[in-house]
Amino acid sequence: MIFPKAKKIAKDLGWYKTNNSVFGLYKGYFFNISDASLSTTPQFKLVTATTGNITEEQQLQIKTELKLNKRKLKFTLFEISDNAIFFKFTENVTLTQLKTVYSLFDFLVDLFKKLNISEQNKCHNCGRYQRINYYNLNDIGIILCDTCFSHENHRLHEIEKEMISKEKNYLTGFLGALIFSVPGIILWTLCAVYFERLASGIAFIIAFLGILGYDYFKGRHGKLTKYIIVFTNIVSIIIANIMTVITLLVKQGLTINHAIQELQTNETLKDFFYQSIIISFLLAILVWIWLLFINKNKKLNIKLADKF
Repeated sequence: MIFPKAKKIAKDLGWYKTNNSVFGLYKGYFFNISDASLSTTPQFKLVTATTGNITEEQQLQIKTELKLNKRKLKFTLFEISDNAIFFKFTENVTLTQLKTVYSLFDFLVDLFKKLNISEQNKCHNCGRYQRINYYNLNDIGIILCDTCFSHENHRLHEIEKEMISKEKNYLTGFLGALIFSVPGIILWTLCAVYFERLASGIAFIIAFLGILGYDYFKGRHGKLTKYIIVFTNIVSIIIANIMTVITLLVKQGLTINHAIQELQTNETLKDFFYQSIIISFLLAILVWIWLLFINKNKKLNIKLADKF
């Protein structure tokens, strides 16, 4: 999601966008701006300045200048890599102001020029100025020439092929999700016996355990993945509720066979069971909504960026 201030900057500067960020040139230098998701606490804004390859001496000078001017520039922290500088602006009470972002831009532009760091209006891979375009590389903005784009596109396809070859199948993922749900089922039963009403809340935990189990067993990631995980969650929640009712009845002195028979024939007990199932599903549905409608499969890809 792109927040209003990032949109304002992108619109004013004629920048480009990915799904979650904006990027482009400012006085010849290249910047990316993005915001934390709405669920993140506290909120923060990220600004990345692309520098190209810089020397250790240049890194040391940049680090010194940024430490000296941290209070003035109002960023929370920064990190320098071989070809970029990352800034984080934490937003506890107030949001990061436009003038704060532009002050950082101007400070960095002046500093880069002073340190003879070249402008980044060129291919960020090979340094060519001809036949370049703005690209969205896995939700990060970048400038590449036609040749480097082709090489990067091929490299990502090879990585995807290798990842797919290491994945197994839907059945393996299903079994993994089911196995990882077992601790949640056991915990559910124990909580039901000793704390009663707290048990249904573990439906939320079981839903996440299913996701972890599917990935740990390298289940195939495809169109059916999210539906298999949800189905596994439903099965696990039903099993947990059945075990809970039977355990409570056994605790009262019934044999396991008698407890199963009571669950099948006793209307009051069946109503309690169905009520528990509904509550469990309502708690787990938050995870299911995220899984089915919000969470997106993160495929490696590169494509021409959209103009904001």
